[in-house]
Amino acid sequence: MKTDKNRFSGLVCASALSLLGATTARGQGPNYDPGCAVPFAEIATTPDPFVSCGNCGVVPTSATATQAAAKAAESKAKSNLCGDMTKKTVVDFSILTKMQALKINKKALGARDKLKNVFPVGSQKIGEGSVVQLKAFVKKAHISDCNGGEEVNCKRTGPEVNDIHIPLVDPASSNPQNVDECNSVTAEMIPHFRPAAWSEFDMKTPLNNPVRVTGQLFFDNSHNPCVKDATGKITKRNKPARISLWEIHPVYQMDVCTDKDPNHCDIANDAMWVAYDKWVAMPGSETAPSGQRIRKQCEDLHGKPSPAPGPTMPAQCPAPSAANGNKPAKGRGRHKHPAPAPPSN
Repeated sequence: MKTDKNRFSGLVCASALSLLGATTARGQGPNYDPGCAVPFAEIATTPDPFVSCGNCGVVPTSATATQAAAKAAESKAKSNLCGDMTKKTVVDFSILTKMQALKINKKALGARDKLKNVFPVGSQKIGEGSVVQLKAFVKKAHISDCNGGEEVNCKRTGPEVNDIHIPLVDPASSNPQNVDECNSVTAEMIPHFRPAAWSEFDMKTPLNNPVRVTGQLFFDNSHNPCVKDATGKITKRNKPARISLWEIHPVYQMDVCTDKDPNHCDIANDAMWVAYDKWVAMPGSETAPSGQRIRKQCEDLHGKPSPAPGPTMPAQCPAPSAANGNKPAKGRGRHKHPAPAPPSN
């Protein structure tokens, strides 16, 4: 009987561990774990001040199992910092607009594998999880979803725990600041490990110089783009306003051109670009507090959204796989946290 009892106890423990395994694997627990050296490691804020919000955020307690799984997969994609920076694809506004025309059933994405490698660019295909690079002008920037937060950010309130939303406009525009936001595409700087300089991007926004934004492509299936008729007239404005649901989210790198003329800013010529954190500290750099009003509204909440969000629970991340977009690229992923910056000369 003693042997049977021990055997039974072992089976119970094994079963419990197998159930817990999905939440203790890398990126599956209650805390955020990038699973790789983050792409902006040299300037990252470490340790991650937002580590308490896991890779898949939270879901409403009222969500069905299917809804919870879909939201967890969406949040995991939003917080992926392990895209392969050695394989960057240059995209433009035409490409991101054409990608919007793809027939995608937003309500049946499952584990989101069907969003990968969906659009041809040259000899390859890109999709969610692909690392892309875009030249644009910044129209403005602001703290996103502060009053109530997002599930991916655990429904927290405050500038430091929410994304910085960046509408980008075509650099070919004659007057970028006058471009309708419905013609923009979106970039998002997430709060995890966010560099100090990036956290002030909404208050020190480079509006006059083109930017080069590098990051992961993400399909924002929770929203709708603006709608245009056959003549190009905007017939319906959706929020947030944009022309395509394909975002650069998260941002992995933000560079500013040393010239104000976009024609002089060759996206492939690194000599023309300066990392934002260095550029903003340079004498003569021109910025504007484009998100000042929204930041003040956010700060005035003092961490207490109105109305208070409904009850939530930690999301159960989908199991890691080679297809889910969080597999570190070769040569990366050996560090759970950003590698320290090399000593300056």
